[in-house]
Amino acid sequence: MATRIMASAARGSAIISRISTTQSSAAASRLIPRRGFAGAADHHGPPKVNCWQDPLSPSKWKEEHFVIVSLTGWGLLLYGGFKFFSGGKGKTEEQLDGIVSPVVWESNHRRFQFRRTRLEKGGRKDRKTMSRLMLGCCKVYISESRNKVALQSIERAAKLFFPDAAIVNKFEDETYNRVGYTLVSKLHPKPSSGSCSLKGAVFEMVKAALRAIDFNNHSGSHPRLGVVDHICFHPLGSTNLEQIAGVAKFLASDIGSSLEVPTFLYGAAHENGRTLDSIRRDLGYFSPNAYGNVWAGGPDSDDLHLKPDEGPAKVHRSKGIIVIGTTRWVDNYNVPVYTSDISAVRIAKRVSGRGGGLPSVQSMALAHGENVIEVACNLLDPSLIGGDQVQIEVEHLGREEGMDVGKGYYTDLSQDEITQAYLKLAS
Repeated sequence: MATRIMASAARGSAIISRISTTQSSAAASRLIPRRGFAGAADHHGPPKVNCWQDPLSPSKWKEEHFVIVSLTGWGLLLYGGFKFFSGGKGKTEEQLDGIVSPVVWESNHRRFQFRRTRLEKGGRKDRKTMSRLMLGCCKVYISESRNKVALQSIERAAKLFFPDAAIVNKFEDETYNRVGYTLVSKLHPKPSSGSCSLKGAVFEMVKAALRAIDFNNHSGSHPRLGVVDHICFHPLGSTNLEQIAGVAKFLASDIGSSLEVPTFLYGAAHENGRTLDSIRRDLGYFSPNAYGNVWAGGPDSDDLHLKPDEGPAKVHRSKGIIVIGTTRWVDNYNVPVYTSDISAVRIAKRVSGRGGGLPSVQSMALAHGENVIEVACNLLDPSLIGGDQVQIEVEHLGREEGMDVGKGYYTDLSQDEITQAYLKLAS
């Protein structure tokens, strides 16, 4: 009996001891300071500080600050590496519903130069494929760049024929108050007026331009003959000159009869192969009709002393005249000369084939803002004389005249780049 009582007492004492020990341990653990993610200190070292309080000592920072700064650093490193190795290349063109809109004049020349060089180094593989395609190209030059609403209506008109015909480039110059669109389309072996998307897209653009722009209100430092000043067609791929000339003739006929605008043909589109510059000289294109070197307003007379190939013999002053032609590929290359001295005109005359300079080069001097005169060149055979040769010649002539010459620029993509841009849009 006594033994049983003593054993029971011992078990009770042990239970009480375990409970007491557990409670003491729990209480003790509550008294130990513990540092969580945002804790400021613990018993293992000095207090942690905000990263901005001691930016040169990461070991003293709070843990969350160290993590944030580390992740930010890695992010910047990775982004910088991407920009460095990719050349900062992103989308330099805005592509909406088949219209690619490059940036305006100030940066266009740098981008076009770079893209042409890149293509020459790495794009030869695609040329055989592109040469088999039957494509037509049309460049449309409109006497307006400041009226953005008008330009939007013109571009919307072209979308009616996308993706068969697409605007692959747009070049704006607000000083000249002029915009150039480059369109490309696939062609049938025997294109007709009703089935040619390229002709249809350009016709709708011309119609929209004549509705949105009043030639009487236009002014700029680039010569022009009408709201739609110039339209030129070029064969691409396997298309021949005669096939694309047929498209130009269809367009001229429609513009003359439906829109009642006097239309002149040149190049392969004209029965005698008349040249563009001969038409312009006969119509007074190169003579400014306002103050200084500025062209403003519509024509002085309703009567034309030169009979148009299509359309009425009288000109509507709010519309002007349109010149349409067909030639082999032509590049446009402009070189700025930093002067307001009109003697820079001599450089333009001497660099041209007509003035005894570079063969297959046509050029004129145009005021382009304050103290800048551009030598604007048409390169009629870019395979013979390209922008590099023009640049060297203008720099040489500039030194003789005591004038500073800047780096020139192309106003459009190269022939191969235009084809590639169209194929990308149409795919």
